[in-house]
Amino acid sequence: MGCSFLGPMSRSTIALLALASAQSAAQSGLADRPKFEVASIKPCSDTDSAADRKSGGSGSNLSPGRLRLDCGTVLGMIQHAYVLFANGHVNPASNIPIEGGPAWIRSERYQVDAKADRARSQGMMHGPMLQALLEDRFKLRIHHETRPVRAYRLTVAKGGLKVHRFREGSCVSFGPKIFEQFPPPPPRELPPGQEYCGGIDPTDGRRWIGALTTMKGPNVTVEARAMSIDDFINHSLSGNLDRPVVNATGIKGLFDFHLEFAPDETTRGSPSTDPGLNREVAPSEIAGPSIFSALQKQLGLKLEPATGTGEFLVIAQVEKPSAN
Repeated sequence: MGCSFLGPMSRSTIALLALASAQSAAQSGLADRPKFEVASIKPCSDTDSAADRKSGGSGSNLSPGRLRLDCGTVLGMIQHAYVLFANGHVNPASNIPIEGGPAWIRSERYQVDAKADRARSQGMMHGPMLQALLEDRFKLRIHHETRPVRAYRLTVAKGGLKVHRFREGSCVSFGPKIFEQFPPPPPRELPPGQEYCGGIDPTDGRRWIGALTTMKGPNVTVEARAMSIDDFINHSLSGNLDRPVVNATGIKGLFDFHLEFAPDETTRGSPSTDPGLNREVAPSEIAGPSIFSALQKQLGLKLEPATGTGEFLVIAQVEKPSAN
């Protein structure tokens, strides 16, 4: 969810403006928005959906000018097209709620096989071109709404900041341009003794931009290097809390973060709020501090309840797809 207060524009605010611009272009049907030349949309059977889930979910063909989405829900496609790839590039920290629409958009699955008139970037096909396809074949009508929402205000706690400033040269930082294409290019090999800043992709062990969030027993551990406070909010706090967070620290620069906390009802890692957790966590297992106490004691940061401005996407109309 986007959240903004009066003051200089943060990266999240800029991203929301870019998304709003993309939405405006989508709704007005501008001629310069590319469309797929041909597209096949087929409902998936229960067998197809089960096989797809077993293989890891909705996959995609990464051939130039070709998009294939395997047995995804319409809601998932909308999230893909209007949030994650809204402006034709991947927006990894975007988290805008989508409201409205009938129940079937969350349960029924469809296979999409679309071909462009020429080679197009994956970001363009997953974003603006998929928007056009949804509006044409699913008769989707969707719009932005801005409302007051409950939020958290991040300030420096009494006693001062406790995070360590990033030491220049201690690691090699990925620049933001790594997300200018999808999928992001593989990182170049570094000389012995050097490493990339950011999290670690557990699938291949490569360093990657962003924070690494893992479970340490029943507790959540967040590791991040060479990040600004805004980066830490976008890549870590916003993904772990039940409300958006606004940066009111006024602190600039890059830092190394280490945070460990016990999930509870205010975090998305709680068994009561995260359906992805596959086991119950008994109260006796929760040995760590809450995220509020951990931020204050470990990082010298404080979260306070506040009111912010939230961005929402609202589905006004959607229909089952027309025949191929």
